[in-house]
Amino acid sequence: MKEERPIELRSEKVRNIIGRMPSALIRYGTMIIGAALLMLCVVSAFIPYRETVPVTITIKQTDSGLQGLAIVPKDRLPQIHPGSKVTIDDPLAGFIEAAVSETSREPASADGRQREVTIRFTSAERLHSGDVMDGRIILSDTPVLQRFLQSVGIGR
Repeated sequence: MKEERPIELRSEKVRNIIGRMPSALIRYGTMIIGAALLMLCVVSAFIPYRETVPVTITIKQTDSGLQGLAIVPKDRLPQIHPGSKVTIDDPLAGFIEAAVSETSREPASADGRQREVTIRFTSAERLHSGDVMDGRIILSDTPVLQRFLQSVGIGR
């Protein structure tokens, strides 16, 4: 058998460039960019990503005290369960935290696309029957990094 030698097709200029060490700006710049990306990943593990459903809450008087009623789209209902957090930031009543007490499977509107959610308040001294407030039902409160990993199929 014949022994084959590798053919060198590089010119002297190309050999000169390949043989030279990159400048300090390129070496340290690459390290700085890598460190910045690593820091971004570390910080994103601690920043919460809140997925919420905006709702209008109507306060009603019931036998067990004041409760809120909210109408939500039926496609969001599987994500809402008893105990889900509800936040209300009203200019008059201030910031109020509450929780979902129950969800209705029966349609709340004639077209059938909305369902009713009952909200339980931990403190109701600033609320009055008949009040209408804007609030948010919190569906998830996971870190940004976990949310990203789930979206690409790596996380749980």
